[in-house]
Amino acid sequence: MTMTPRRLLAPSAIALAVLLSACASAPPAGPPQAVAATPQLPAAWLAPLPHQGSPAELARWWQRFDDPVLVALIDQAQAASPTLQAATARLAQARAEARQASAGLLPQVQAGAQATRAQQAPDFKPATTSGAQFSASWELDLFGRARANGAAAQAQADAAQAQWHEARVSLAADVASAYLALRHAQAQEEIAELDVQAAEGLAQWGQLRRQRGLDSASDVALLNTQRAAAVAVRADQRAQTAIALQTLALLTAKPAAELAPQLAPTAVQAPRLQRRIPAAPPFAWSALPPQTLAQRPDLAAAHQQWLAAAYSEQGVRAEAWPQLSLTGLIGNARLGWGSGSTGGAVWSIGPSLSLPLFDGGLRQGQRDAAQARTAQAAAAFEARWRGAVAEVEEALQLVASAGERQREADTSQREWERIAADATRLAQAGVQSGPQRASTFRNALSAYSAAVAIRHEHAQAWVRLYRVLGGGFDANSAASATTASAQTAPTSN
Repeated sequence: MTMTPRRLLAPSAIALAVLLSACASAPPAGPPQAVAATPQLPAAWLAPLPHQGSPAELARWWQRFDDPVLVALIDQAQAASPTLQAATARLAQARAEARQASAGLLPQVQAGAQATRAQQAPDFKPATTSGAQFSASWELDLFGRARANGAAAQAQADAAQAQWHEARVSLAADVASAYLALRHAQAQEEIAELDVQAAEGLAQWGQLRRQRGLDSASDVALLNTQRAAAVAVRADQRAQTAIALQTLALLTAKPAAELAPQLAPTAVQAPRLQRRIPAAPPFAWSALPPQTLAQRPDLAAAHQQWLAAAYSEQGVRAEAWPQLSLTGLIGNARLGWGSGSTGGAVWSIGPSLSLPLFDGGLRQGQRDAAQARTAQAAAAFEARWRGAVAEVEEALQLVASAGERQREADTSQREWERIAADATRLAQAGVQSGPQRASTFRNALSAYSAAVAIRHEHAQAWVRLYRVLGGGFDANSAASATTASAQTAPTSN
C-alpha cells in the first residue's frame, strides 16, 4: 500500500503538537529569589566595641601586632601548608567541573575517519571501504536543564573558592595562636627560672638557719617543698614551649630544629625580665556593622552550596520535559573493489525529540531527593548564619573582658614592682634581710606571671575575633560581600 503525503505528515504533526503543548504547559525556570531561611541580623552587637576609631585599621590585622616574626611565619605557612594546597586542588577541580557543565550549552563537533578492507564471501572480491566526516550535535535547552546544571556547577566552584579563603583565614589564625602560645610559654619559662633561683636561695638560707638551730625541720621542709614546686612549674613551661614550637613546625611545614633559632628567646638574666609576648593590637572602629558577617568565607560557601542545591533541583525538574536536539553530519564515503570504485558526499541533518512517558517513578524519586537536598542546604546555611552571630558576640565579649582584666593585672603588677624595688633598696641599706627581699621578689614574679597570662588571653581573644569575622574587617570588602550575599537562588517549581 502506498502511503499518501497526508499520512506521511501525520506523525510529524503529532510530534510537533506534543512539543508545542509541552512548551505551553511547562513551568518556566523562574526568576531567582532570596532565601527565606536567612535570619535577621541584629541591629547592633550586644557586646561593647573595643575602641573608637576608623574601621580601615582592621584591614592591616597582623601588621598591627608589630611583630615581624609573626607576619613571616604566617607567610611561610600560607606558602607550604598541605591544608591550603588541598583547598587549592579542590578549587581547581570545582572550576574544571563548572567549565565541563557549561560546555553542555554549546554545540559539540567531532571529526572522524575510517578505512576497512574485507571479503565477505568466497565469491566476492576483496573490497575497501573508507570515509571521513564531520558530525555536530546541539541540545536546544528549551526548559533550562543544561543552564541549571551549569549554574549549579558554578555555584559549587564559588563555594570552593570561599572554602579556599576560609582555609587561609583559619591557617593564619592557627599560626598566630601557636606563636602567641610559644611566646607566652617562653615568658612564663623565664619567670619560672627566676622563681626557681629565688626559691633555691630561700631553701639554702633555711638550711643554714636549721644548722644553727634557728629554724625547725618543718620550716626547712616547707622551703624545700616550695623550691620543688617552682622546679616543677619551670619544667611544665619548658614542655609548653616545646609543644608550641612543634605546632608551629607542623603549620609552617618546617622542621622544629630549623625554626628554633629563629624563635629563640632572650637569655635569662636575673633579676631582669626581658621576654615579652606580642601585645593585643589597639585596633579601632567606630562601629562594627552586623553586615560584616557577609564577608565570612564559611557563610559564603554555605550560601553557594544552597544555590547549587537549588539549581540542581531545577535541573532535575527540567528532565521531566521534552528534550530536543539537532544533529548533522557531512563527509565523504568511498567503496573500492578490484579495479573499480564508487563514492561521493554523504550528509544528514535533523531534529531528535525525546519525551519521557513512563519511568516507574524514577524521576519523581529524583525530584524528591533534589528537593530534600535543597531543604538540607538551606537549613545548614541558616544554622551557620545564626552560629556566626553568636560567635562574633562571644568573641567581642572575650576581647572586652580580657581587656578589662588586663588593666587590673597591669595595675597589680606595677604595684608589686614598686614593692620589689623598695625591698631591694632596703636590703642594700641593711634594713631588710636577703630572704625577705627574695620572698618579696617571688610575690612580684607571681603578679607578673598573672599579668602575662591575661595579656596572652587578650591577644588570643583578638585572634579569635579575627577568625570569626572571616579574616579581619575591611569596610570595602564587607560592603561588596554584603552585595554578593544578596544573590538569589532559583525557584523550585
